[in-house]
Amino acid sequence: MRKWLLAFAVLIFSLCLSPMAFAAEHSADTMILDWRTEKVWMEHGELCVRGTFYNRRSDLTVTKLDEMILQITFTGTDGKTFQFIGHPKRLPMLKLPANGSKKVTFNFGPFSGEWKDWATKEDYSFSYINGSRW
Repeated sequence: MRKWLLAFAVLIFSLCLSPMAFAAEHSADTMILDWRTEKVWMEHGELCVRGTFYNRRSDLTVTKLDEMILQITFTGTDGKTFQFIGHPKRLPMLKLPANGSKKVTFNFGPFSGEWKDWATKEDYSFSYINGSRW
């Protein structure tokens, strides 16, 4: 009977500790997750941005995009520059396996302006777990 009780206690203890072993870590390290902007455009009066996230690590799985702030520097048709800084209306699901990539489109809401060129700078944070599998 004591063996069964001990085995049951070990089972309960291991089940209690297993979520702690796989808790997600948070980071903003671009050496883990890299963003490349591919296109900036207007659609129905709203600013849209498309790009690709790349998971640069072979031993981590990215589980969630926590926050994204994008700074876009536009060059107008008259040669003057102006900036847009904002958050997307919604953050998409972002699950990237080790060495994986995913195309993502963000909608930044209402915007007015015309431009001939743009450059982006981004600041984002994300969650990941150790291990290359889910």
